[in-house]
Amino acid sequence: MTSGPVVAPKQPRCDLEISLHIGAHRTATTTFQQCLERNRQTLIRSGIEVWTPERTRAGLFAGLIERPEDLTAQIIRRGARACGRIGIALDIAANAGRQALLISEENMIGSIRNNLRQTLLYPGVAERLRRFGPAFDGRLRRIGISIRSYDSFWASSLAFGIGQGFRMPLAADLDRHVTQGRRWRDLICDVAAAFPGVEILVWPYERLAGQPERQLALLTGNRPLILPITGLRERSNVSPQCDRLRMILHLRGQTTLPESLAHQTGRWMPFSSLQRAALRQQYDADLHWLHQGADGLARLIDPAGAVGSDALRQSWADQEVLTDSEDRMPGGQYVPQALAAGEWDVRHQRDRSGRQTADLA
Repeated sequence: MTSGPVVAPKQPRCDLEISLHIGAHRTATTTFQQCLERNRQTLIRSGIEVWTPERTRAGLFAGLIERPEDLTAQIIRRGARACGRIGIALDIAANAGRQALLISEENMIGSIRNNLRQTLLYPGVAERLRRFGPAFDGRLRRIGISIRSYDSFWASSLAFGIGQGFRMPLAADLDRHVTQGRRWRDLICDVAAAFPGVEILVWPYERLAGQPERQLALLTGNRPLILPITGLRERSNVSPQCDRLRMILHLRGQTTLPESLAHQTGRWMPFSSLQRAALRQQYDADLHWLHQGADGLARLIDPAGAVGSDALRQSWADQEVLTDSEDRMPGGQYVPQALAAGEWDVRHQRDRSGRQTADLA
C-alpha cells in the first residue's frame, strides 16, 4: 500500500500583538521612527519588532497605499499580494518569539502632497485602511494617532510642500485650508470604521512630540523594555524655516515674496491672526469631543488633562500665543478674505467627505 507524502503538522501560530502608528504627518512621526530604528535591537530583545518606512516602503506595502481613486485591477492584485507578504512576515515574527509588532507608517492614511493638492485633510482614509484588513488577520490590538493644532499643522505642511516643489500658497489657498470641511474627528471616525473594535489612542502633538519613549509605551501597552533607549531628544525631518524657504524661492527665480514670508524669522506662519483663531477653534472642538469620550471610538491621551488649544500651547514652548484681541472674531466665525471681497468661489468649500458643496452660495 502506497502512502501519500508525509505532511508535517502545522505549528500553532504564536500570539502576536500588533499596534499601528499612523501619524499624522508633521507630528514628529519621523523623529519617532528614527528613534525606533536606532533602538531596533534593544526592542527585539524586549520582544518587540518594529516596522518603519525603511521596511514598509521597500516593497512590503506595495499596492496598498495608493489613493482609492487611483486603484486599477493591477494595483488591487498587487495589494492582495502585499497582504500575503505581510501575513508571512507576521508569522515569521511570531515564530521568532516576538510578542509585539509596532508598525509606524503615516502614509497608510494618505500623504501631505495629496492633502495639499485637494486642500482636504486626509480624504478616503476608511477606504485606504480597509485594504490592510486581510493582512492583519484579526491580530490588530491598537492604533495610535497624533493630532496637531490646524494652524501649525497646515503651516508645517505648506512649508514642507514648498520644499518639495509646491508653489507658494495664494490668499485663496489659505482661505481654503481654513474652510475645508474635514477634521481630526472625521479621521478618527474613519479609522474606527475601517477597524471596528480596535482600541484607538489619540494624543496631541503639543503634549508628546518630544517624548518618543512615552509614545512607545502607549503603543506597546506599557510592555517592559530592556534599557537604555537612546536618541530620545533628537529631531528629524523638521519643516524648512523662513530663511530656508526664502532661499528655495530665490533659487526658483521668485524675487517677490509674500509679506508673511518676507518679514518673518524662524517658523513660517502664513495664516493671519483671524485665520489662526478660526483654525484653533476647530482644534478646540476636536479636543472637546475627545475629552467627552469621542462617542466611545477613541481614548484621548493627555497627561496634563488640559482642555483646549490654549491650555496645550502653554506647555509647548515653540507655540506662539495669540493676544486677546487677535483671538476675538465677530460672531465667532471666520470669513474668508476672498468672500469678504466678493470673489469667493463656492467650489472651494467641501464637506467632511470631500464632496463639493455650495454652503457659501
